[in-house]
Amino acid sequence: MEITGNIAEFPLPELLQLLNRRRAVGCLSLEVFSNYYSELQPQLYSIWLNQGDIVSARHGFYKQDIFSLAAQKKWISEFVAQKLAQRCPENQAAGLYLESQYVLDFGQLRTLFFAEVVHRVQGLCEIKSANFKFQTLTELPMQEMTGLSIPANKVAVHGFRGNGTLVKAQILN
Repeated sequence: MEITGNIAEFPLPELLQLLNRRRAVGCLSLEVFSNYYSELQPQLYSIWLNQGDIVSARHGFYKQDIFSLAAQKKWISEFVAQKLAQRCPENQAAGLYLESQYVLDFGQLRTLFFAEVVHRVQGLCEIKSANFKFQTLTELPMQEMTGLSIPANKVAVHGFRGNGTLVKAQILN
């Protein structure tokens, strides 16, 4: 399935609710334009969904894996981050792997998920001008995933308070 359009005509919160109802698996790409400087290059964002739940989000093309994020927060050293990244199974979310190795706990995974995914997507829901494209995928960015997910419609609805709706994602093999 591929869906394309502009959020001026189909607002992002409605699109997220539709993808949640359809239990979509894939990547929603956004090309966000500046309201003030038309000569600026658009900003690119990606939101990954698994069974209608948001599992990861990224700004631009730079891949920010969970190992690097944990090292930036000083929860682990750069050396340990590199070694763990090499050992992480390809079909397992990096965050779940770190939790299984007793490197990170649920609270740390939750902190990363809210900072890197939920708050980013909530901010995108406020944008008025962007092109979007949703494409179904079979591969998710496992190295960038905490292993947590949240229903896309929960992020899209105004008044979301982060009241325990996070779940550990069921990862596709």
